[in-house]
Amino acid sequence: MRDKILIIDDEANLRKILEETLSRKGYEVSSFESFEAAKTTLDTEAIDVVITDLQMPGTTGMDVLAYCRHYSPDLPVVMITAYGTIERAVSAMQAGAFDFVLKPFQNEELFRILLKATESRNRRKREPALELMSAVGIGPVPLPLFGRSEDAARFRDEVDQAARGGGAILMTGEVGTGKRSVAREIHRKSDRARAPFIQLNCEAVPPVFQTTELFGVEKGAGPMHLFSKPGVFELAQGGTVFIEEIDALSIEAQNDLFSALENEAFTRTGGVRSYPMDVRIIATSSRDLSLAVKEGSFHVELYYKLSVISLHFKSLRERLEDLETDFIPYFIERSCKKNGVPVKKCSQEVISWLLSQEWIGNLGELERTIHQGVIRAQGSELLLSDFKI
Repeated sequence: MRDKILIIDDEANLRKILEETLSRKGYEVSSFESFEAAKTTLDTEAIDVVITDLQMPGTTGMDVLAYCRHYSPDLPVVMITAYGTIERAVSAMQAGAFDFVLKPFQNEELFRILLKATESRNRRKREPALELMSAVGIGPVPLPLFGRSEDAARFRDEVDQAARGGGAILMTGEVGTGKRSVAREIHRKSDRARAPFIQLNCEAVPPVFQTTELFGVEKGAGPMHLFSKPGVFELAQGGTVFIEEIDALSIEAQNDLFSALENEAFTRTGGVRSYPMDVRIIATSSRDLSLAVKEGSFHVELYYKLSVISLHFKSLRERLEDLETDFIPYFIERSCKKNGVPVKKCSQEVISWLLSQEWIGNLGELERTIHQGVIRAQGSELLLSDFKI
């Protein structure tokens, strides 16, 4: 299935150029002259990325961003802006925009941003629902913190302690265990909560662009750098930088990151101005970083800089008690409500089968599996025959 791009721009010629360019690149494209014209498509179709002009008559790009952040917070919004409004584009990124491109833009720059955005979007689709109300009286919590087992309670305490601390945090664990949602919870509970929370997925950024994504770049720093652009550390000043799959950073980018942390300051690529490192870093890895250090593929001193606080996320295979008492009932109820059917019971045969699975995708895979079973079920109880085995 092709990724679907929705374009909002009041310039007819630019819309036509974008449609043709992106269609040739393999995207499915819909374009509109205003937010009002695009709203029905935005509300009813599965959009992967929104590209919107920042400055438009009537409803502006900032209004589009605010709407998307409210109703579809995981939907990447890319801003198109003129050179004179770069400061507003930076403000938009601090408000949650995914990235921005300058008019007139280079196709390769736009393609790179869209690749990064669609990969981020697709990765988030594999993540489970973020938050639910606890059945054990602890209030709304991110889904990976849910559970009434002693291990779950202990992990919640570790997360609370991490939120109160000020050091860098290294999160490890398999894909789908919910590291992103817990990172947001830590930021929300920290003394940096009113400042930006800026994300960077290292797997979605080609190595040649990783340093500039981290620290920004000045216009003319290289043949591909036609304008100045801030990096995530500059955008997140006073707040939190969330770096996903940090082991995907090139050795060069690792060295640059270590140097910035060591000096507590950084400069843009090609620049001379020094910026203070007034951020908290939360980094994640699905790999064992200590093993990567031993293999020589990860900077040993950077590893110790990042792991001031370490949080390990257990897989579902290691959380069978919570799986049976909390996650299975929750996902069944959630799926039934989404499909508009009465909540179904779960046969013991199904529970035993669910407990026996590997769950390589963890919470995201469990959610999809139960949803498929609910869709296939004909009666009031989920049976083993309702699942593709």
